[in-house]
Amino acid sequence: MSEKTLRIGIVGCGAIGSEIARAIDKREIKAELICVCDKDGVAAEKLSSSIGKKPAIVSMEDLVAQCDMAVEAAGGGAVAPLIDLCAKAGIDLLVMSVGGLKPEHFEKFESGASSLYIPSGAVAGIDGILALAGAGDIESLTLTTIKPPAGLRGTPYLDEKGVSLDGLTEPLTVFEGSPVEAIRCFPKNINVSTTIALASAAKDKMIVRIIADPHIAVNTHEVRLVSPLGSLTMRVENKPSPTNPKTSALAYLSAIAALKKITSKVKIGT
Repeated sequence: MSEKTLRIGIVGCGAIGSEIARAIDKREIKAELICVCDKDGVAAEKLSSSIGKKPAIVSMEDLVAQCDMAVEAAGGGAVAPLIDLCAKAGIDLLVMSVGGLKPEHFEKFESGASSLYIPSGAVAGIDGILALAGAGDIESLTLTTIKPPAGLRGTPYLDEKGVSLDGLTEPLTVFEGSPVEAIRCFPKNINVSTTIALASAAKDKMIVRIIADPHIAVNTHEVRLVSPLGSLTMRVENKPSPTNPKTSALAYLSAIAALKKITSKVKIGT
């Protein structure tokens, strides 16, 4: 007996959502793209028309009603309502805008029938962080994110602080603080900090540093973790997405890898 094909709906038709949709359309992921949703109707129509089977353009409520799994790629504002809908309907949810998650959201899935998936995103080493966090207390954890000015320009936080990245000639530290503060100040740039914070449960032991560097053309994440049972040092240099300089290509590649793992009988890695 053949297994039922996973029916997926994508909320958010920007750079990440479009790449995931194309991966499903090419059968890189063993699933079917049923429908898409975006508050920007033009973006939704553009994505739908580019896909072979022309997924339907629907509301978020209709998407949840028609699918087995929803994939969020719309930004932090879409996370809460989508979680409520998916948890109530009992369908799985994969979240890309991790910074939009709140502690109360996890309980909806822990006590329900559906599952919440959080891809590693634009960093590596999440498996090691999970292992060390589960084995003993983490003593310190630092995430240093270095981006070209174009990847940070236009951030409201920088405008409020009067920080201009125009004509920058030397690296400039534009933020240092907690993961909670980081995602509040840079909601479109630093979702990786929330993912690492969730995996590590390091709380106030984790420091996030964001640097604008005019001499680089890649988005770089450096992680340094120290625990009683070992340490972890990781550096990833990500090229920005060709269609969105604020997003690393590895972010959508990570989502595609997560969906491949979910739909495969062979699961590699933690």
